[in-house]
Amino acid sequence: MNKLALFFSLITGLSFGQLPTNVLFIGNSFTHMNNMPKIFEHLANSKGKNVYADSIAVSGSTLKAHSERPSTYLKMKTRKWDYVLIQGFSREFAEDSSVILKESIPYAKILIDSILKTSPCAQIYFYMTWGYEKGYPEQEANDTYPKMQQRIWNGYMMMSDTLHYPVIPVGAVWKNIREMHPDIDLYFTDRYHPNALGSFTAACTAFASIFKESPVGGTAPKRVDSTYWKVIEQAAANVVLKNLNLYKLNQTRVFDIKETPVLDFRVRETWLAAQFTNETNDKGDYYWDFGDGVTSTKKNPKHYYKTSGTYTVTLHMKQNCNNFTLKKRVTVSNKVKRANHTK
Repeated sequence: MNKLALFFSLITGLSFGQLPTNVLFIGNSFTHMNNMPKIFEHLANSKGKNVYADSIAVSGSTLKAHSERPSTYLKMKTRKWDYVLIQGFSREFAEDSSVILKESIPYAKILIDSILKTSPCAQIYFYMTWGYEKGYPEQEANDTYPKMQQRIWNGYMMMSDTLHYPVIPVGAVWKNIREMHPDIDLYFTDRYHPNALGSFTAACTAFASIFKESPVGGTAPKRVDSTYWKVIEQAAANVVLKNLNLYKLNQTRVFDIKETPVLDFRVRETWLAAQFTNETNDKGDYYWDFGDGVTSTKKNPKHYYKTSGTYTVTLHMKQNCNNFTLKKRVTVSNKVKRANHTK
């Protein structure tokens, strides 16, 4: 039986790296329609990211309702979230500023405090929604789309200024598409909720806001008409990337590094099994990428390579909200019978 020989041909230096990115959406039907978080996940992964997206979204929910629902806090605890997007009820942000200050912002603060207790490294955003197609006729101040859209924009921006967290301007991108591409319908049949293209608009805006990159070239699930992907992606890129300061998207939380850890690992093979030993000099959360599509979160994992070739083995460590990465290239050959152990 052939043995597996491992040779480290190149060692790269310590660098910052990106662990799998966990994104939580807290919202209502404007979030869960068309399973928008999974559209976002699909888009992000099609652009080369490693994203897991989930949501806690109940129709008709205001920020107060989110803050009073036990399931909201249970979802917060399911994992360590890197990004959390908070979306309120559209009409609650189309109110006067005095009402928003009293009825919405205190509950946003409750949600934020709870998020940071369970995910202290989380980056938090406010997900700005859009106006109904013909506004809300029951309120004179919101009885047209332009009026309602402007008041929603004002409401989210005031909350951002008050609590000092950035805004994901879905409503602003929505407005841009309505004005520049009136042939693209973003509304569901009730003319309030998003159809699949509307949800794709939200996903593209979230992508551009979180990653500070254009979503152009990304893909979506089949339920989203591909005819309009590029137009919507470009609209999101234009609105977001040209207005990073306006929406406070350049003001992400920064965590101090007290001392840079020294990452290292060695490998020992026995037949086709590669035993990796983590020799990092500090504690943290570990994530391995063996370069063949297989990953592990164990500190000292064992891995089986199936085919010969050269692979980049990456050790990620997350410590004090910062990510560190060490990469080593591994050449694998099942034709070499002599065992080689390289540190």
